[in-house]
Amino acid sequence: MGEFALLNSIYEASKELGEHVSIGPGDDMGEIIVGNQRILLAVDQLIVGRHVELDETPENIGRKAIARSFSDIAAMCGTPICSLMTACMPTDTDDDWAMRVFSSAKAHAERWNGPIIGGDIATSQRGPAMFTVTVMAKPSTLGAVSRCGAQVGDVVCVTGEIGNSIASHHITFEPRITLAQDIQQALGSDLHSMIDISDGLAQDASHLTNDECSIQLNTETIPLREGASPDTALSDGEDYELLFTCATPPDVDDVTVIGTVVPRASASVVNENGDDVSMKGWEHT
Repeated sequence: MGEFALLNSIYEASKELGEHVSIGPGDDMGEIIVGNQRILLAVDQLIVGRHVELDETPENIGRKAIARSFSDIAAMCGTPICSLMTACMPTDTDDDWAMRVFSSAKAHAERWNGPIIGGDIATSQRGPAMFTVTVMAKPSTLGAVSRCGAQVGDVVCVTGEIGNSIASHHITFEPRITLAQDIQQALGSDLHSMIDISDGLAQDASHLTNDECSIQLNTETIPLREGASPDTALSDGEDYELLFTCATPPDVDDVTVIGTVVPRASASVVNENGDDVSMKGWEHT
């Protein structure tokens, strides 16, 4: 079973979660209600050799482990509160290497205003080093922005540049927390759905569609990172930019309109020629 088939099975089995859960599995973050407060939570993992090269510096490994989860906060237009980090490392891991990973993770979590407040460490005889980061955030006064609100007639927008993230961007990206908040403030209720791009532009766009609508992308308008083409930009992944739908484009810098939301077609995401591009992307498993 592939990553997305497994996730869909989990979502189907997780629909009845009680009155304290206001957003369940299937979005960038879940949301719970504690008293009169809403709290957003997400967890993500980084596997050395899968999400970063085996010879990547420990500083970059710690940074990316934190940044991946903080990008989920951006996708919900939240504000970081704190984070937790766990590590499972081979028994022969060098202590200095491990401390350099943690020091970098700690510094970046604090820089992005979500300090690490706890975690756990384990060792394993087999397998690569793995780091898991759980984040907590608070939604804005306008509320968390989910993936599921796209409406026919919306424009589809993206932040930054897309494609060829493997060159360096997947290591150096900044979670778009402030930009997401600016977009929500500019649009208010006209901001209908949002996701961060990790699995590929086209594949992640499919997560914004529903039974009533599809997304039609104009690939020639995609803002390309150096070394990318319109075709590779659809599938490269690891961009960690924001993809969102809204009634009108926001008056915010670093945002490009790349498509429209149309009545439901046979495919969830198509290009300007009507070709199905919804499965262009990659799986993290």
